Amino acid sequence: MNDPGILFHLATAMTAALVGAFIALRLRQSVIVGYLLAGHVIGPFTPGFVGHTGTVESLAEIGIVFLMFVVGVQLSFRELVRAGRVALLGAAMQVPLTIAGGFGLARLADFTFLEALFFGAVVSNSSSTVLVKVVAERGQSDAGSTRTALAWSSVQDVSTVLLVAVLSALSTAERSHADLTETLWKSALFVGVLVPLALFALPRLFVKISALRNREIFVLAAGCVALGMSYVSAQLGVSAALGAFLAGAILGDSHLSHRIVGETMPLRDVFSGLFFVSVGMLIDPHFVLRNVPLVLFGTACIVVFKGALSLIIARVLRSSWTAAAMIGATLAQSAEFSILMARIGQSLGAVSDKVFNTMLSSTALSILIAPHVARAAQPLGRWLARRNEEDEAPPPALDDHVIVCGYGRVGQVVTGLLHNSDVPFIVIDEDEHVIRPLRKAGGRALIGDASRSFVLERAGVARAKMVIIALPDQVVARQVIEHARTLNANIAVVARTHSETDRRRLRSMGINEAVLGEFELAFELGRRALGAAGLASEAIEAAIENARETLHS
Repeated sequence: MNDPGILFHLATAMTAALVGAFIALRLRQSVIVGYLLAGHVIGPFTPGFVGHTGTVESLAEIGIVFLMFVVGVQLSFRELVRAGRVALLGAAMQVPLTIAGGFGLARLADFTFLEALFFGAVVSNSSSTVLVKVVAERGQSDAGSTRTALAWSSVQDVSTVLLVAVLSALSTAERSHADLTETLWKSALFVGVLVPLALFALPRLFVKISALRNREIFVLAAGCVALGMSYVSAQLGVSAALGAFLAGAILGDSHLSHRIVGETMPLRDVFSGLFFVSVGMLIDPHFVLRNVPLVLFGTACIVVFKGALSLIIARVLRSSWTAAAMIGATLAQSAEFSILMARIGQSLGAVSDKVFNTMLSSTALSILIAPHVARAAQPLGRWLARRNEEDEAPPPALDDHVIVCGYGRVGQVVTGLLHNSDVPFIVIDEDEHVIRPLRKAGGRALIGDASRSFVLERAGVARAKMVIIALPDQVVARQVIEHARTLNANIAVVARTHSETDRRRLRSMGINEAVLGEFELAFELGRRALGAAGLASEAIEAAIENARETLHS
C-alpha cells in the first residue's frame, strides 16, 4: 500500500487539530484559532509535511453537516422569545444592515456584485463559540447582556442558513437562466415535499428508536438523519447545510432533543474541527503579507463596523450604555458560519481566491482580537454613559434596606427571598429590560452602573444596612465595595465570587462574606448526602460548618 489512504489523512488532520487546540488553549485563545493554525502548518503554503487538501476537505463536509445539525437541535424558539425584543429585533435589524453596509464598502473596494454580497453576509454573522469563550473567561456568563448577545447570535445563525440558500441560488442564477429555473423547482420540491415529510416522520421515528433502549442504534439513526437530509437537500439544489439544520430544528422541539445533542456532540466536535483545519490549509501567508490593507479593511468591517452598529441598535432598543457596549463588543467577531459562507462562495465560483482569502484572513484576525475587544467594552460603556448621562428620578427613600447589585439569575433569587420575608430592598442593574418586570410588580429599582458612587447614593447606601453584590464582574465588585464603604463605613457587604483567589482578594478588602458558588454547591450536595445517610440535622450542620471553616481558613 504505497497510498496511505483516507485513514492516514484523517489521523494526520485530527492530530494536527489536537495539537493546535492544545496550544491555543495554553495561549488562552479560541480553539478555532488553533484549528486554523494547525491546518496552516500542514497546508501547501508552509514547508514540511503537506496534508492531502482534497481528502481533508471531503471529511470537513461531514463537519459542516453535524455542526449545522446540532445547531438546529439546540435552537429553542421559546428561549429566543424569552430573550426579549433586544435580541430578536436587534438581530433582525443588524443582519440586513450589516449586509448592506458590508456590500457598499466592498463595492468601494472594487469587489464584484456577488463578491460584495458574500462579503456582507460573512461580516453579518458572529460566532456563539467565540462569544461563549470570551465571556466565560471574564466571568460574565450569567450577565444579562451576555444572554442577550447569545440570543442575538442564535438569530444570526438562523439568518446564516437562509443566506446560504439565497446566495447559492443567486450564484447559480448568474450563470444561466436554465440553472435558475431548475433551482426554483427543486427548491419548491424541497419546501413542499421534503420538509413536510420530515416534520411528520422524524419525531415519530425517533420516539420508536428511543423505545428500543439501544444507544448504538440511536446514534446511528441521528447520524443517518443528519447525513441523509443533507444529501437529499444537495440533490435538490439546496444547501446541504440547510438540510442538516432543518433536520436538527425539526427534532429540536421533541422531548428527545437533549439526548440527540448529547449523542451527536462528539461527532460534531471531531468533524467540525476538521472543517477548520481544512480552512486553515487554505490560508496563504504570502497573500496576507501582500494585501495587508485589504485584510485590515475586512477586519475593520467585522470588528469596528459590525460592533458599532450592534451597539447603536442595542441602545436604540433601550439597553443601557454599558450593556449595549458589551453586546456590541461580544458580537464584534466572526468565525465558523462566516468561514462556511466564504467557503461556499468560493466553491460556487462566486468569490475569487483573492476575496476568499481576504474574508478568511479577516475572520481569523477578528477571533484573535475578540478577547481584547471584550475587555474594552466596560470602560467604553462607562465613558458613553458619562457623556450621555440620563437623569432618572430616585426611588422613594428607604431606611435599613438591602441594596442588591445585579438582577441576573443570582440577583433574582436573592430578591425573591427578601420579598417573601418582607425585607425592604432596592435593585441596581444596567439593563432596563431586566428591570422592567420588577418595576411592574411594584419593586424598587435603579437603572445604572452600581460601581459608580452617585448611583449607590441614589439607592440610599448611607441609610442601608447591607449591600449584596450579585454581579459576575470582579472588578466592578471591588469598585462597589470601595464606594459603599466610603459612603457608609458600617454597612455589611456580601459578594459572589468565582475563584478562591477572588474570594481572598475580596475578603482582604474587609467585606463580611465572599460567597464562592462551587463551595456552596458542594455544601448543599454534602447536606443532601448526609441526610440520606440518616444523620441528624444538628450533626449535618456541624459537619458543614466545620468544612466551611476549613476551606475559608
